[in-house]
Amino acid sequence: MFRFSLFLSVVFVLTPLSMATSAGAALTALVSVHEGGADMWQQRERIRELFQTRYGFNEVRFLVDATADEIPGRMKGFLEQAADVDDRRLVWVSGFNLRKDGSICADATFATIQPTAASLIMAPRCFTDIIALPQGARHFSLTVPAAATERARIGRTRASMSPWIALITLPSFLETAIQGTNNLILDHLGSQPNNQLDPAALLSHLRTQFRWNGSDFTPTLDLFDRGILRQRLWPFATTSQPPGIAQRGIVRRVQGSAFALYSTPDASNGLTLSGADTTRIRVLRRDRSGQMSYVAVGRDFYGWVKTNVLAE
Repeated sequence: MFRFSLFLSVVFVLTPLSMATSAGAALTALVSVHEGGADMWQQRERIRELFQTRYGFNEVRFLVDATADEIPGRMKGFLEQAADVDDRRLVWVSGFNLRKDGSICADATFATIQPTAASLIMAPRCFTDIIALPQGARHFSLTVPAAATERARIGRTRASMSPWIALITLPSFLETAIQGTNNLILDHLGSQPNNQLDPAALLSHLRTQFRWNGSDFTPTLDLFDRGILRQRLWPFATTSQPPGIAQRGIVRRVQGSAFALYSTPDASNGLTLSGADTTRIRVLRRDRSGQMSYVAVGRDFYGWVKTNVLAE
């Protein structure tokens, strides 16, 4: 047992195929994915086909005029539109946080985004600083979401606040990592049962399948759920079963009976794990410095360890 002390902006207007939504519900999505390869047209068509055939998107509009520094404003305008109770919105943004032709991240003067509809947001970590999550939201950086821990610890909320927000972080450094993550997401979206998007399942997929060494990317999930009924949440979903144990990576043994597991490779925040079940872990990749390794500890924890604590 563990003991622990070029950008493409796409707007989708959806007509759902499921009867789980009311007739007047508006399901919309805003996507801005970095296109760095020669297959950008194929990627656009793959996105179009996936959302039309699997999730019931009936209109796909490609807006090719968005620059990197315009993305936060476009996102704010989209997420803050007036919404009805059954409306759902999806945002998928990928790109670089630092680049000579512009950063996808907002500057310090940018006004906070306050989503008005149930929203699934996938974006680089810098967007966690500008998206307002209601009081009581859960943060998963080291642990695995479970049905018992997903519900928000409700505090002072307003009726205008979204009843459900899921914010998943994406990488914003290294071309191969950004493009590779785009493909991981597409593969995941194309394989989900019942055409539902479970943020906990997507978090697990990014944790176990992101394989690019030299990246400091740490997949995390922030989730606010104040009790929206599951049948009213489609095409989004809440966790129905725990994820499986990571199968990729190299099994290594930890030196000693306890070690620190960190939420970021700078080793500033974390927890201590101890016990027989933690002595063997699965190493998934290494950071830019090579001094930290991202690991899976059983099925319950994911995070960074100092590489020198791993026995040869």
